[in-house]
Amino acid sequence: MTQVVTWQSAVADALVDGGVTVGAYVPDSRLQGVLARLADQGVALRCLTREEECVGYAAGRRMAGGRPVVLMQCSGLGNSMNVLGSLVVSYQIGIPLVISMRGTLGEGNPSQVPMGRATTQLLGSIGIQAFSVRDPEGTDARHVTRGVVTLAYESQHTAAVVLEPELGGGSEGT
Repeated sequence: MTQVVTWQSAVADALVDGGVTVGAYVPDSRLQGVLARLADQGVALRCLTREEECVGYAAGRRMAGGRPVVLMQCSGLGNSMNVLGSLVVSYQIGIPLVISMRGTLGEGNPSQVPMGRATTQLLGSIGIQAFSVRDPEGTDARHVTRGVVTLAYESQHTAAVVLEPELGGGSEGT
């Protein structure tokens, strides 16, 4: 059983309030509480093997009129850059992304650092805005997540919620 903390509930609740009906994800410890809360609220979840599959799945659902979200760790962002840039951004298929960070504050695994350092720049380089959530009490999580969902669904611009290490619940230092 996954214990859901305040910020995880705030993120999941904002996704549901924004109309998200399906989530595609690759497993990640920081996302487990968000996924558990989404499942409890009836959101269909699809665990896929690679991040680009999640984005492709979500793009298909979005083009068919659905309201998907993609949840991934930043280390998998590189896997999804082609489909994000050549399909999602190019054709304005607005999809909210929820990205948990590794490779930054408190990271003990050197292999996580390059993608952690590059995540927001990579997103920005293809026109995806990224908005950080840092407060473990969830005060900014609901507002930021709701704004990203609105930006994606109403303006047709993919945007990202970036879950920073200050939130805890991840693998920093291991």
